Amino acid sequence: MNSSELDQKSVGSVKEEDDFAEKAMQLLTNAEKKAKEEKLQPPFPMPFTNPAALMYEIEIQRQSANKAENKAALRQTYIGQETHHSTLPLNSLSRISLQEMQVRQRHEGKYLLCRIITPAVRLVSTTFAVEDPNGWAQVISTYNYPGTQYANERELETLLPVHSIIAIREPWAKMALAGDHTHIRIDSPSDIVFLREGDELLTDIRWSSGRRPCTILSRLASEWKSVGDKHFREKEYFPASVAYKHALEKQPSLIAARLNRSLALIKLELYDPALGELRAVLDKTDLSTNDKQKALYRSAQAHYGEGQYDEALKMYRECLILDEALQEALSGIQRCSKRIEEQKNGNFDWTRLCEEILSPDNELDVADFLGPIKIALLANRGGGRGIVATRNIVAGELLLVAKPFAVARQRPDELNMIIAFNFLTKKVDSSRHLEVIHKCVLKLSTGSDDATRDFYDLYAGDDGQHSPVVPSRTKEPRNLFDRDIDANRIETACSLNWFGIGANPLGLAGVRQKDQGMSDLGCALYLLPSYLNHACASNAQRFFFDGIMVVRASRDIASGTEITHSYCSSEDAYQKRKQVLPKWFPECDCSLCTQDRAAGNDRLSKRESLTKRLDSDDLDINELFDIIEQLETSYTTTYGSFRPALSNAHLQVARAFESSYKYAQDNRFLQGAIQHYFIALETREVKIIDHSIDGKKSNKKPLPISKAIVPYNLNTCSFICLAIFRCFSLLNDTLRAERWLRAGLWIESVTSGGGVRMFKLRHATALAQLDEQASSLLAKVEASA
Repeated sequence: MNSSELDQKSVGSVKEEDDFAEKAMQLLTNAEKKAKEEKLQPPFPMPFTNPAALMYEIEIQRQSANKAENKAALRQTYIGQETHHSTLPLNSLSRISLQEMQVRQRHEGKYLLCRIITPAVRLVSTTFAVEDPNGWAQVISTYNYPGTQYANERELETLLPVHSIIAIREPWAKMALAGDHTHIRIDSPSDIVFLREGDELLTDIRWSSGRRPCTILSRLASEWKSVGDKHFREKEYFPASVAYKHALEKQPSLIAARLNRSLALIKLELYDPALGELRAVLDKTDLSTNDKQKALYRSAQAHYGEGQYDEALKMYRECLILDEALQEALSGIQRCSKRIEEQKNGNFDWTRLCEEILSPDNELDVADFLGPIKIALLANRGGGRGIVATRNIVAGELLLVAKPFAVARQRPDELNMIIAFNFLTKKVDSSRHLEVIHKCVLKLSTGSDDATRDFYDLYAGDDGQHSPVVPSRTKEPRNLFDRDIDANRIETACSLNWFGIGANPLGLAGVRQKDQGMSDLGCALYLLPSYLNHACASNAQRFFFDGIMVVRASRDIASGTEITHSYCSSEDAYQKRKQVLPKWFPECDCSLCTQDRAAGNDRLSKRESLTKRLDSDDLDINELFDIIEQLETSYTTTYGSFRPALSNAHLQVARAFESSYKYAQDNRFLQGAIQHYFIALETREVKIIDHSIDGKKSNKKPLPISKAIVPYNLNTCSFICLAIFRCFSLLNDTLRAERWLRAGLWIESVTSGGGVRMFKLRHATALAQLDEQASSLLAKVEASA
């Protein structure tokens, strides 16, 4: 970790952000080069470090970290370094001392017996000092250790108590990449094993510094329960679960600790181990009615969290046998019924989701839904996997709804910013990406067999091969975690599959957070959606309701056809799209990219240059027409109808005509605006079937656009329909106005599912400026929806 080369002040204006990004990428290149050079260096004997000196150094770090706690700071770390995790039981390994170890070497078949001699310090890694029985000391740097990313001193003391005796399986002594000191780096928390008094590995062990009281061993069960209770009250759920675990090791019959631990695990969304604790409670024959009711209710909560709504229903009903008036159980039954309907039939209350997005206190509560799709092997993907349609699908049809496996959002009180140089993707990631990795490590260390298998089966840069070794439950009874953790696989799978989610991803007015640019982006990892492959010209598109991903068909799709969505903005220039995609594949073969490559570099450069000209605020109408004429020559004669750069130019002309109408009150300006709005839609692949501006309608269909294609850009296309509605309303053509308003509502419904309510939220500012006639027409359409 090094915080000196990048400064928080570097992040500010657009230019400063560009400078920051350029400097960050240079640091990434330098770090990667240093890592490769370091790998070529020969091992050397571990140098002696005096325990007292190391304790003093760690204490200075701890004091410095505490002082910086409430100050803005920028730190850096790395994702995708070479890592190792041990899969061997501790009893099969032989002991090695620090004096026998080599730096730059992984000590396979060995374990290091040591004792923690300092409080842990949280910087980027969690750092503490250890000594071995011979009195040698060394720094331990743990990465991905659950519960430590934002931990305070109290939490760290529970997770890594001073004087605890630990064994590190197959330790790897390294040179710190961002420094010049040695340390033992641990990327997989399952490599740390806490030993108890009387352990056979401690037989005949004598510590040169003498005996020291160990917190884990010296506290009573009741004391550990009190520690857990205090953590729980502070919403420090992982250390709470660890404290309760220690209490239960001392006194397995302590029902209160087991019930409390189950609730802490539920809060952490670790439902499988929570159910394990609750089964242990319900197996008791002498359980009080109160404890039984708590165990049943929490079992219902855990099954509900796992999406096992039928099982949750059973548990809620058992609660009512004990107390028929238990309101929480009655409410739970209602929620289960709704989730079952969503899960089986895809019948979601999108209006409710819209309302809940607006409330800062509500967590969205929905079921996962799987539509007419399945995972399949694809010959055109080199035998890799993708998602295909199991029957014919209509444009706008709901394909899936997925809750995240792990999600991280911007913390409002976060001052310490961490940037992570990702060697795997050649990108600079954020604290949110690191948090997702931490959450995945925690879930996979304790989660269900099914969830673990599904995660490890995700693409992780293995050239389409999908038979990874899934860690089985550990046979190591001393281990705090249920499974060995493959940190390398987790980091790679996350880096290649996570999604960015914004604070306001649907572009709604009045959502939870203000738009603060890149700083408010979140990050999430999903399981099934990760199998959706990319196409810039895709046949499906995703939207987020907070962290809930919704995928709908944007085209009619034939049975057996692969479902794709775009990993980048389809409206971006070809060169920009090309820069985003190499971490997945060298070149996109979709129709849009094929057409752009056929257009040639000259046309592409010309189009990009003209697009930049459109950003100017002082273009007059003649300049806009000139840009349109030149833009048209940047497309080949066989180029498809999706031409967003040309659409934006016509959109600006339409707005200019509308502005002219406000001053001249000449209907010809409104008609001109409508014509250019039409072209703006058509160059976004919206097929207009009624081009009429005056006179009799040209067709009898209820909508003036085709339903065969859903446009890619919901915000822009629904806004254009609203603008056309506004123009026809000003022309007193209520019939056409209503049809175009309904066109905008249809686009909203088949894209986000939100209908009138979402449409009104999305375009709140524009709708507030409608005249009385247009507002009345909107109310009429809303009443009939």
